[in-house]
Amino acid sequence: MRTYLSAWLSLAMGMVNAQAVDQDLNTGWSFRQVGTDHWHPATVPGVVHTDLMANDLITDPYMDLNADSVQWIEEKDWEYRTMFTTSETLLEHDHILLEFKGLDTFASIYLNDSLLGTTDNMFRTWSWSVKAALQAGKNTLRVVFHSPVRRGRELKEAFGITLPHDSDPTGVSPFVRKAAYHFGWDFCPRSVTCGIWQPVVLRATDGAGINSVRITGDTASQGYALQVQARFEAWKEGRFTFRLLVNGEPVAERDQFVKPGSSTIVLAHTIIDPQFWWPRGLGEQPLYTVRLELLQGDRLMDSWSGVTGLRTAALVQEKDSIGRSFHFTVNGGVVFAKGANIVPPDMFLPRAGNEAWVMLVRRAQEAGMNMLRVWAGGVYPPEAFFHACDTAGIMVWQDLMFANMIPGDTNFIANACAEVVENVERIAIHPCVVLFCGNNELEVAWHNWGWQERYALHGAEMLRVEQDMLRFFGEDLPASVRPWSYTPTSPLSNWGNDEGLRSGDLHYWGVWHGDSTFSSFARNVGRFVSEFGFQSYPDSALLAQYIDPTKLRLGSAALAFRQRSYKGDTPIRAAMQAAGIAEPTGLEEWCLRTQEVQALGLEMALNAHLAAAPRCMGTLVWQLNDIWPGPSWSLIDHTGRPKAAFHTVREAFAK
Repeated sequence: MRTYLSAWLSLAMGMVNAQAVDQDLNTGWSFRQVGTDHWHPATVPGVVHTDLMANDLITDPYMDLNADSVQWIEEKDWEYRTMFTTSETLLEHDHILLEFKGLDTFASIYLNDSLLGTTDNMFRTWSWSVKAALQAGKNTLRVVFHSPVRRGRELKEAFGITLPHDSDPTGVSPFVRKAAYHFGWDFCPRSVTCGIWQPVVLRATDGAGINSVRITGDTASQGYALQVQARFEAWKEGRFTFRLLVNGEPVAERDQFVKPGSSTIVLAHTIIDPQFWWPRGLGEQPLYTVRLELLQGDRLMDSWSGVTGLRTAALVQEKDSIGRSFHFTVNGGVVFAKGANIVPPDMFLPRAGNEAWVMLVRRAQEAGMNMLRVWAGGVYPPEAFFHACDTAGIMVWQDLMFANMIPGDTNFIANACAEVVENVERIAIHPCVVLFCGNNELEVAWHNWGWQERYALHGAEMLRVEQDMLRFFGEDLPASVRPWSYTPTSPLSNWGNDEGLRSGDLHYWGVWHGDSTFSSFARNVGRFVSEFGFQSYPDSALLAQYIDPTKLRLGSAALAFRQRSYKGDTPIRAAMQAAGIAEPTGLEEWCLRTQEVQALGLEMALNAHLAAAPRCMGTLVWQLNDIWPGPSWSLIDHTGRPKAAFHTVREAFAK
């Protein structure tokens, strides 16, 4: 099978408004636990954990054993409010929209004590028409967050089937459209957040406004054929003009009479002598400025602008003498993917900010990488990340945010598909993005991890769960992602069988989870190894910032608390012994030796993968970065400081 991607655009500046007016609502917020009287200052964007910390109501969950001491937060409801002033001038506009870029997760929104609506998805934008509810002068906006764990239990009970939830003892995470890692994973503690985690804005428009822009393109006989599709909303009937500009020059224009409601318009333009975007090491990353204007007569009503990188890309999966290939082509040329997987840069995402995401791209550049895989258990990254990848020539394999089995009921499917359409449309305009993947490890887990016995899924229940999975990732999501490149799951085969070495992409975990020695890396080279790795500890100086000095030693409960893997430190000790490294007796030496042995393992793996080209055409280390200060498979610690293995990876990729 050969799947081709269109050329995509990177959104650099976001919406550029002329007649439209935006009023920022990110200031003046306070919060309280529902049922209590005292309000505390809050930061928006933010989450309740960071607000509680800022008000000295909890201690930092990253410190000592504190992550366990704040688990009560997830069971409570929390209320946020702000008061803002609306001018008479703003109210004169035809349409006023209240837009939340991200609410985590179950929330009820009130404007001047009138319920606007409810939310149930961390990954979606939520908006309401509010002109009738606004009043000149002061207005009060409230957001009541309902416990994601309690709501999750209600959804679980209503569904009637317990879905696999290895990393979540409450079993609610499959039913909640929220970052899976918040419920705990093998490289981070559990911190089930809630809050206004993205900006809030009032947007006033007249006549009509642009809702979204989708841009596709492909090579043509005379150049590069660009197509711009815009969805817009008209508040009153009239004749509007849509004008497309490339690099500041008008290239296409269309007049259209529209009635009130939603409409779509398409403009096309062929770029002569196009300058193509290439992955790093294969060429330059030229960018084009694109602008779409919405006019009524000579009056500019709204506009959208972004930056484009032109290219064609494909995921190639074809039968061959070995099995089935798995590799990428860009502008017709085959690319060996060298890179890593990334996880979110913090348990509390607003605290990290755009800078942390951009730092990951910078580290990838320094390590000689040309691809990053965004893991399904986190979040869809911000625009700053994708723009940095566009500029750096770093290809992006974007998992959709499904790291749990899904309940196949109608409400969940509709909610999840709306999420995917919104985020894919946003992300797909970036030339760096070369693949969307439906989920992480769900299909291979279903067939190989013993979930049916562990969760008592038999007979009709087992059949329903399996059919829901196959239908959602095999039919619903491809329809939501089309026309962009898509694969339903990663990996396509299990690492414990021969098929996994001959076809598709492979997560090789014989080392670490399978207790194999480093030498097995050379015997288990797949067609594209999209996960593999080995743990190490961060430097003891970093751990000293988070562990009480009296507990900062080998064998302490505080240090053991940092280790989230069910394997503990056993694989590290075994690898040290195999390498002839005496087990250290002090913490500083222990941290250094774990990094040395991690580097040794990755060196053997990378050398095997690179030497196997063209049979193997990709190697993505698990994982580039850390979420919190503790042992993990990362190449850099959670502050961005490289470990020893980072330098090993850089040397291997430079060959």
